[in-house]
Amino acid sequence: MISVIIPTYRPKDYLWECLDSLLDQTLDKDDFEVIIVLNGCEEPFKGQIEDYIRSHQDDIQIRLFHTLQGGVSNARNIALDHARGEYICFIDDDDYISPSYLEELQSK
Repeated sequence: MISVIIPTYRPKDYLWECLDSLLDQTLDKDDFEVIIVLNGCEEPFKGQIEDYIRSHQDDIQIRLFHTLQGGVSNARNIALDHARGEYICFIDDDDYISPSYLEELQSK
């Protein structure tokens, strides 16, 4: 399993593009999980992310964590503490990946 870690701070619409690119992966959805760590300001961002997770709960494994302590390194460390995957993949919230990205990563 691959744990995909996405730290985010005051995300904009690009976060949805990032998450949608994970929905489009050729790798079986049971072979990866997504961990989002929202750092800093909680609302309205946490509610928006929770809405996205609810609307895709049957499509992809996503978990959300929140911390008031800022910093991308702190967010990544929180996610690492909760990751279940044998492999770790970091993606920024303003990135999107090709449909075969995780499958290719796993095959290396």
